[in-house]
Order: sequence, then C-alpha cells, then structure tokens
Amino acid sequence: MSDLGNQTVRVVERVRRKRGVMDETTTAEYPGCSVQPEGAVEGVPLERHTRWILYAPPGFPESTENVLDIDGIGPRLHVDGDLQTWYDDDGIADHVTGYLERWVSSG
Repeated sequence: MSDLGNQTVRVVERVRRKRGVMDETTTAEYPGCSVQPEGAVEGVPLERHTRWILYAPPGFPESTENVLDIDGIGPRLHVDGDLQTWYDDDGIADHVTGYLERWVSSG
C-alpha cells in the first residue's frame, strides 16, 4: 500500500457518443491523495476490497459521477455518496474526504 498522500487520482470522464458507445477521457489529475480500503484486514488482497476511503487535497471535486483511476489500485472506483471538504480552526480548507466503491459498468 502506498504511503499516505502519495497517490495520484485521475478523474476519467465518461461521455455517451453515437450509438450509445461510451468514450472515456482523463480530465484532471490530483496528486497528494490517499485511498485506503475501508476496514482493511491484513493479508486481504486489494482487489478483494469493494469500499474505500479517499483523502484528497483541497480543490478535489466534491461531487462527481465520473470514474476514478488511482495509483496502486487501478481504474474503476467512483464516489459513493458525497465528498466533504474539512476545514482547519482558521476556516482554511484542509482536505476532502469520502467513500469510494468499485464501479460496475451499466453499459
């Protein structure tokens, strides 16, 4: 598993083209992220996890329906619910956090 804050998350935008074909384009990269399995158990391979926790730097989009490609984990995660920006005691954005889950194509 990568060190905390050592992963890059790429936002992959999915756009429906002619005849229902989906086209995917990487639209933005966010270095300095950390994505860890929720409730990780030592010895369980990463590919067996279905739910993850994201910690991202301020400015990460709080709401997205796009697919995420994450260093060390691979593509095909997406936001489960809403992401939330957390602020420090001075009211300055500190980080964005939320849950991700395995993305399953519906077509």
